[in-house]
Amino acid sequence: MIMVGFGRGNLPRSVQIYMNEARVAEEQSRQHIRNLLRDAWRRLNRELLSAQQQQQQTAFSRSFMNVALNIARVSQCMYNYEDGVGVLEHECMNRVYSLIVEPIQTA
Repeated sequence: MIMVGFGRGNLPRSVQIYMNEARVAEEQSRQHIRNLLRDAWRRLNRELLSAQQQQQQTAFSRSFMNVALNIARVSQCMYNYEDGVGVLEHECMNRVYSLIVEPIQTA
């Protein structure tokens, strides 16, 4: 997890910022960021499941909540594995290219 920039010798910005703010070592900073991400996902999932199980009325529609969840998923994926555009040799580049540029084949 949190692998962006390691191949180029860079630290993720969030790790650098926490290292500077808390004056901790790199591994402690990485663990802190992992914990923040884990806790945020737990809260998000708990809220969505709670609303779904109780069929409770929320201020947001179900479709809006699904879009928000999907944006969070995409953000997490791009953070962990980059967007695939900045690193041309990355396999993700082919996936992005195929989704955006190549037409979808229909039967």
